[in-house]
Amino acid sequence: MDFIGFVVAKFNFYDVFIQQLKNQNKKYSTLHDLCSGSGEPGNTIFNKSNCFNTLVLTDKFPSNTSIIFEDVLAMNIEKEHCYTMFNAFHHFTDEEKTSIVSKLKVAGAKAYFVEILEPNIIFMIKVVLLTSIANLLITPFIRPFSFIRIIFTYLIPVTVFTIMYDGIISVLKSRSIRKYKEILPSGVQVYKLKRRLSSLIVIEIN
Repeated sequence: MDFIGFVVAKFNFYDVFIQQLKNQNKKYSTLHDLCSGSGEPGNTIFNKSNCFNTLVLTDKFPSNTSIIFEDVLAMNIEKEHCYTMFNAFHHFTDEEKTSIVSKLKVAGAKAYFVEILEPNIIFMIKVVLLTSIANLLITPFIRPFSFIRIIFTYLIPVTVFTIMYDGIISVLKSRSIRKYKEILPSGVQVYKLKRRLSSLIVIEIN
C-alpha cells in the first residue's frame, strides 16, 4: 500500500481527475474515500482539488489511525457525502460492483470510482515493469523511510514478488469500459479521462 500510494502521488496519476473536479466548480461537504489503502490518493485529491470541506478515509483493513474501518458492502450511505474509490473497484466481483453502485444510486449520493487499469497486454507489461524494475529504483525514496521495507525489497525480495503478484491479479480482474456499461445500472456514466500516454476510467454516479 505504501508503494502504490507513493507512486500515484509522486507521479500525479490522478491530476487529470483533479482538474475535472475543479472544472465542475462544485463544493461538497465531505470527500468520503472508500478502500483508502495508505491514504493516497485521497489525501492528495482532497488537498489539490479544494472541492471538499472534510476528508474521511475508510478501509476494511485500516493501515493507520487516520483511516476509519468501513466495509463498503455494508456501509450506510450519507447523501451529502461525495464517495470516491481509487483503483480498488476491480477487486470486487461483478455482482458486488453492481450492488455498491445500485446502493449509492438509490440513496442519491454522488460518487466517482476511478480505475487506472484495463484488461489488456499493454497494461500487463506496464504493471510488471512498474512492480519489478521501478519498484527496486523507487523503494529507497518512499516515505516514511523503513529499514524493514529495505530488507524485504533487496535482501529478501518478498515485497517485489507480492507487489508484482498483486499488480498482475489486478490487471486480470480489471474491466473495460464496455464491460462496466454492461454490468452497471442504467444512468451510470462510464468514460475515460486521457492522461499523457495512458488514461483513467471513471465511473460517475449521480
